[in-house]
Amino acid sequence: MHQPLGFRDPKYPHHVCLLKKSLYELKQAPRAWYKRFADYVSSIGFSHSRSDNSLFIYRRGTFLTYILLYVDDIILTASSDALRKSIMTLLRSEFAMKDLGPLSYFLGIVVTRHADVLFLSQRKYAAEIIERAGMSSCKSTSTSVDTKPKLGATTGSPYEDSTHYRSLAKALQYLTFTRSDITYVL
Repeated sequence: MHQPLGFRDPKYPHHVCLLKKSLYELKQAPRAWYKRFADYVSSIGFSHSRSDNSLFIYRRGTFLTYILLYVDDIILTASSDALRKSIMTLLRSEFAMKDLGPLSYFLGIVVTRHADVLFLSQRKYAAEIIERAGMSSCKSTSTSVDTKPKLGATTGSPYEDSTHYRSLAKALQYLTFTRSDITYVL
């Protein structure tokens, strides 16, 4: 070990800095962040959802609050604005956070508000995938699958950019997980 350039101390040339806190760039960082967050929200009265470990629920009488944690993004919704503000104050006292306002786009889902209803749509996300694939000018068809396959292990040429192909495959996989109605063509 040695002192990094720009941080060398001529008085103590053989000493190194002891890093007390660091979460980013470590393999265990997501687990440590999740544990810290989960422990804190548990201490203020939240409990884990039985169906999703990233969902935390707060119930007190008629008051209800949900927190959804995805990596370092948090969605918070509450049965009253006063309760939401008090939870935000508690979270800000423990974590460096900022309120980005009402939810409008999260994980490829567009959120639109109408009176007392929330409408969730992935139209924008699907259009972005089509654009990335270079297929935005293509015409629709009754089935997107060639019914007479011409593929073989030794025929054809490999896809030029395998990273781009994998990225598109992952995006389509996520879309079909959340929109099972478009998984199969009838």
